[in-house]
Amino acid sequence: MAIRSINDVQQTNAAASASAASGGSPLGKDQFLQLLVTQMQYQDPLSPMDNAQFTAQLAQFSSLEQLFEVNSNLSALGQSQGPAEMASVNGFIGREILARGDGATLSEEGDASIQFSLDGPADAVSVLIQGEDGSTVGALPVGALPGGANEVAWDGRDSTGTRLPAGTYRFSVVAQDALGASVEARTEVRGVVQGALYDGDASYLVVGNRQVALSDVIAVKEPTAAAE
Repeated sequence: MAIRSINDVQQTNAAASASAASGGSPLGKDQFLQLLVTQMQYQDPLSPMDNAQFTAQLAQFSSLEQLFEVNSNLSALGQSQGPAEMASVNGFIGREILARGDGATLSEEGDASIQFSLDGPADAVSVLIQGEDGSTVGALPVGALPGGANEVAWDGRDSTGTRLPAGTYRFSVVAQDALGASVEARTEVRGVVQGALYDGDASYLVVGNRQVALSDVIAVKEPTAAAE
């Protein structure tokens, strides 16, 4: 059986007391300093702590204090990021944006605007409308459309002609050329920014009745007469 000296026992008890005082949580810099002082207080005068060991513990304390300082600075930076980001997105107000998006907002009355771009002209274009659960609730046959940016209006009715409840619906676009080959389609949101929001985690631009994540914005330009 290994035999420990009285000095070892005292140092172990001191460490346990310091840990208990902190509630069993990870040691903070104050607890670490208290533990270091207690260890020096109970060291054996005839066998004092090795200088290299003491220097190493002081270096650990210095590193711990620096880590707390870094954590404090990061917290302060996170708190100031919100107002700074809000001031940044305010610069988008009044400007026209192009963003990724596959949502169409249907109001109680009126149509929903569906916007997308085609990589080339298509002879047959259909827009599929999906509900919140991902199921297809309607199909909008559009016919032939040119390549580039396109916009169609959806009257909010499903395949049986029934008006669907107001809300946000997702959509996808299927397009084919004259030979039946698929034409790439990209769902988009285009419009003039009327406002900006910040929910504490991300920034959003208000375009019509939609909220567009700032991270989805592809291009920004001055509004055209038609967009205004």
